[in-house]
Amino acid sequence: MKLNTANIGYCEMSADLFVQSVKKGYDSKDFIEKLMNSQTASYLYHKDYTEMWRGSSYIIETLETEQPILKGPTYPEDIMAWIGYLFECWKLTYPDDSAKDIIKQAPIDTLLLSYQGLHVMAFEDAVRELKNIALKKPSP
Repeated sequence: MKLNTANIGYCEMSADLFVQSVKKGYDSKDFIEKLMNSQTASYLYHKDYTEMWRGSSYIIETLETEQPILKGPTYPEDIMAWIGYLFECWKLTYPDDSAKDIIKQAPIDTLLLSYQGLHVMAFEDAVRELKNIALKKPSP
């Protein structure tokens, strides 16, 4: 998939959303899990573009009204930006995958363990690799 200017903008806003959570001192794991399982994310990472993309500040405020997010340990901003960008690219590459599908296939621990090898790949390739990893894992 070749990203166009609008797609790149959505990816950058998603990355910025994740970085904003670090700046607010939100526990990164809690933030990602709550976001990706939220009503906000079901709109945000939906195959049709939504009015949610008014900017990362608007989105984080919407999530904050939906549910409390714990303060706590944060991941480095570069990792959070990569995860945010990756999730939006995922949606663009596999539009039928919901936010819940994405986090189920790419749990936080897998993202952190795979970051060193995947962050240097094209996002579409990283998504395919994460999907392959998910397929190889036994079901709980």
